[in-house]
Amino acid sequence: MRQILDRIKYDGDDNTQWLIYKYPSDEFVMGSQLIVNQGQEAMFFNGGEALDLFGPGTHTLSTANLPILGKSVNFIFGGKTPFSAEIYFINKTVNLDMKWGTSTQIPIEDPKYGLVLNIGARGQYGITIKNTRLFVSRIIGALPNGSERDSTIIPKYFNGLINSKIKSITAQFMIKRKISFLEVSQYLTELSNSFREGLENEFERFGIELTNFFCVAIGPNPVEYEKLRQYKEEVAFGKDFCMRYRDNGMQTVGICPSCGREILKNMKFCGYCGNKL
Repeated sequence: MRQILDRIKYDGDDNTQWLIYKYPSDEFVMGSQLIVNQGQEAMFFNGGEALDLFGPGTHTLSTANLPILGKSVNFIFGGKTPFSAEIYFINKTVNLDMKWGTSTQIPIEDPKYGLVLNIGARGQYGITIKNTRLFVSRIIGALPNGSERDSTIIPKYFNGLINSKIKSITAQFMIKRKISFLEVSQYLTELSNSFREGLENEFERFGIELTNFFCVAIGPNPVEYEKLRQYKEEVAFGKDFCMRYRDNGMQTVGICPSCGREILKNMKFCGYCGNKL
């Protein structure tokens, strides 16, 4: 037999970041005290619908302050009438230290040199829940059943959402400015603004305001970075000096099998078409 509780409260967890917490019991009685701490809201949820909402304070549950729930629950006894519902506590404070990062390397073509590189990125962002009803309704349908009590699952969900947008936003940014990943560290502030602009609508769909968004690092891994740096040098070296080497009679000039242009024989990439040699 499930325990029917008459005092409902959630104090949060100082050690973990949380946005939503599902109270473990769904059996209550009229007359129970609902205690909502500062920076929280409590939402009753029943039949897949977000119902009555409570702000900070101590609330004695009654038919008067549960008008929406009362339409779906038959309060026939008066006094301590038992009823079933789900209660979600929502963190309404501004969460400024939400971490994000690409879970896997993202293949993106360097727009300046044409090489496809595996890119990683990371940073942090801040959010605040502006529309609790919308947030609860949308997030409950997006998460695996029963995972709402896991304080890490929702940040992980939004990290996945961010990852899905990073590739297209990054590619558009690099192409528009015609810059290489060798230069991108100079543009982190502008890139961060582009990320925020591209993600704001995604967060708004969940009733969330994206208060800030920072990209602190983006680029290829060290092996890919070295490949790009070397290719940049070989592009300049090949185009500027192949003719000089040939005219001086030095036997270091070859032909690229892909484009047929003259190249230095010790080059690893063609300075014209980028073909790996």
